[in-house]
Amino acid sequence: MTSTDDSGAASATPAPPATPNAPPATPNAPPATPATPNVIQPGASGVANGRTAKSPATTAAKVAGAAALITVLTILARVAGFGRTLVFFYTVGEGGHGGLPDLYFAANTVPNIVFEVVAGGALASLVVPLLARAVADGDRAGVGRITSALLTWMVALTVPLAVAVALAAGPITGLLHGVPPEHQEVAARMLRIFAPQLPLYGIGIVLTGVLQAHHRFAWPVIAPLLSSVTVMAAYLTYAGIDGARTDFAGLSTAGELTLSAGTTLGVVVLSLCLLIPLYRLRLRLRPGFRFPGGEGRQAVRLGWAGAVTVGAQQVVVALIVTLGAQQLARYNGAQTVFLLPWAVLAVPLATAVYPRLADAAVRRDETAYAGALSGTARSVVLLAGLGMAALAGLAVPAAHLMNAKGAAPGIVGFAPGLLGYALFALLSRALYARGATVAAAVASGVGWLCAGIAVVAVTATTEGGAELAGLGLANALGMSVTGLLLVLAVRRHAGPAALAGLFRAVAAAVGAAAVAALAGWGVATGLAGHTGGVSGSLLQGLLGGIAVVVVFITVAFALDRRDLGPLAGTLVRRLRR
Repeated sequence: MTSTDDSGAASATPAPPATPNAPPATPNAPPATPATPNVIQPGASGVANGRTAKSPATTAAKVAGAAALITVLTILARVAGFGRTLVFFYTVGEGGHGGLPDLYFAANTVPNIVFEVVAGGALASLVVPLLARAVADGDRAGVGRITSALLTWMVALTVPLAVAVALAAGPITGLLHGVPPEHQEVAARMLRIFAPQLPLYGIGIVLTGVLQAHHRFAWPVIAPLLSSVTVMAAYLTYAGIDGARTDFAGLSTAGELTLSAGTTLGVVVLSLCLLIPLYRLRLRLRPGFRFPGGEGRQAVRLGWAGAVTVGAQQVVVALIVTLGAQQLARYNGAQTVFLLPWAVLAVPLATAVYPRLADAAVRRDETAYAGALSGTARSVVLLAGLGMAALAGLAVPAAHLMNAKGAAPGIVGFAPGLLGYALFALLSRALYARGATVAAAVASGVGWLCAGIAVVAVTATTEGGAELAGLGLANALGMSVTGLLLVLAVRRHAGPAALAGLFRAVAAAVGAAAVAALAGWGVATGLAGHTGGVSGSLLQGLLGGIAVVVVFITVAFALDRRDLGPLAGTLVRRLRR
């Protein structure tokens, strides 16, 4: 399964190898749930703490507005991230045979992995729910005490880890197979400068959760964009000092320091720029390990689900890297394409609605909870269907534009999993908001298990393009199993009203996606013999994409106009503003 670096979204699938200055995958993990006493009770009143539940129309409008903002900023951040990768290849190089680009990636990956395994999954799963009651009650002092405790614990945990990584940099880089000792020493020096990224990642996750709990979504999405710009500047400066693509032969001390310090500076920007919107919340932050009330025990209880998910994730990543190494570059290319519609279409809605689900849980407002979840679930499913159609129908021109023609089978293999992955982004949050951490963790774990078994089977029986397609399908299988189990769990915990109309939307999305994918593939294939090069691939993608959108909307509207009509109207109104 896959991972992403979109703030506020959840990672259901194996993370790709870390890219320079990419934030850890777990800032995207779904926040966990309010404490058990706050779990919604069937038939609970829509009024709690003297507050009247918001109307479904008001909730839908606010969710749509927040989602539109997140979508625009996410697209900009994605473009900046892609630009960062291009600048890296043009300035530092494309690597191979253990060159400078490879060792730079390897050294910069270590803090990310250590953070993910030790703290990332647990931390990302508990910030929003720990703050939910205090935010809902307007208890600014309580929010400040909880935030202070989270930051204190995170710094106390990650600073010693960063020191340990820096001290052990030599032995760690000595594990790099086939790398000369002098190059291992360069990687070790870089790793010592990368080590401070550990506490910075922790601070960033806490601040992101605090902002999301207050419905402040913009800055957590802007932060990766600013970070990418910072790192691109470091790459360009390095090229100005040592020359572009000069590898170890042209590496100077100044150039090496520019690369390593510039990358860590990007993580500084990624995390600490969030202090700007945090300051506007006027919270009183003081160092201290003590959580108010029972939040300390709640934090331990909530954090384990995220830790289990990340632990399982690392197992499948290891299987893919170890058993599918010959297809790893193309696999990552296919995964990159797959993550784009997920990040743009599913994550914004899931991120925007989560605080409202948590708030409804705190207020024990069953009606508000079901209304927010059911409508968002139908929208997410229909948008995921459009994404599936685009992935399958436009895989060939997309792979050509990436200059990775062999990645097309992997893109097609990944495509069916987008529906399950989109449901994971939303329904895991829905379960966490009700206190059902066990159900969410079990669904994710079983999906990981299925994906792992499929990866072993695929790599043992196939090779080449068939192996790549099989790896994509193995991920799709795991995502689909997770999505199905989450649907069953939400229905069991929240009742049928929370998923009203979902199966109708799923049928429409799958049917429309199948027809639209064939239409897009037909257009792209028909043009392939008459166009060539980058311009030809762009034309194929453009005309094929138009075919996908038109056919999908037509078929989906015929099958489910009740949901597609309002969704399309909302999107059109937002685009006109």
